[in-house]
Amino acid sequence: MRCCLVLILMLAMCRPCAAALEENDAPHDPAAVLLLEEAARHNANIATLSARFRQEKKLSILMQPLTSQGYLCVTRSISAPDARLLWAYTSPAPSGFIYENGQGALWETNPAGARPAAPQEAQVITAIVRHILAWIQIDASVLQQTYRLARPEKNLPILVLYPRQQSFFASLEVEFTPLLDSVRQLTFFEANGDTVRIMFTDIQVNQSLPERCSQ
Repeated sequence: MRCCLVLILMLAMCRPCAAALEENDAPHDPAAVLLLEEAARHNANIATLSARFRQEKKLSILMQPLTSQGYLCVTRSISAPDARLLWAYTSPAPSGFIYENGQGALWETNPAGARPAAPQEAQVITAIVRHILAWIQIDASVLQQTYRLARPEKNLPILVLYPRQQSFFASLEVEFTPLLDSVRQLTFFEANGDTVRIMFTDIQVNQSLPERCSQ
C-alpha cells in the first residue's frame, strides 16, 4: 500500500458524522471525570514516548479489516509549542508522516525522504496528530468541554467520549494501561458502523528513544 492510498483511507475516515449531537450536551458521568483527571495526573510530565502499534479499519463493505503495523515516536518540550511526532507504517509497506514545528511531511520507504504535505494532506495529518497528542498530555478541562464523558465499566480503565460538535467519529473509546500512565488502545466509531482501532504495545515513556525514532 503506497502512502497516497494510506491518505485516501484516512480521508475516508474523516468524513463528517451525521449523528445527532443534542444527546452529547448531557452531564458527564462522574466516574468518567475522575478517571480522566487521574490519567491526566499520571501523564502530566511526559517528555518522550515511543510505542509500536497495530491499526485496524473495519469497513462495512469489506469482509476483512484493513490492517497495518508500525511505530510511533513523540518528543515534547516545555519550551517548544509543538511536539515532534513520527508515525511510521512498517507493513504492508513502509510509509508515514512526520509532524514537527507545526508542519507535516509525508514519506515512503524512508522518513529521510519526506516531502512537505499538500494542503489537504496537511489537514489530515494535523487532525490525526491532534487526536494522538490529546492522549499523551491530557488536558482534562479541555476534553470535558469538547466531549461528553462516560465510563461503561467502573472497574475498567476505559472512557467513552461523545463529541459535542460534529466530528468524523460518533464516539471514541479510550483504554488506558492499568497504571494510567499511557493509552493502550483508541477505537473510533463512525455513525455508519465502521471503526478504526489503534492498539499500542511496547510503550516506553520518558526513556531514551529507540534509534528508529531519530530518522
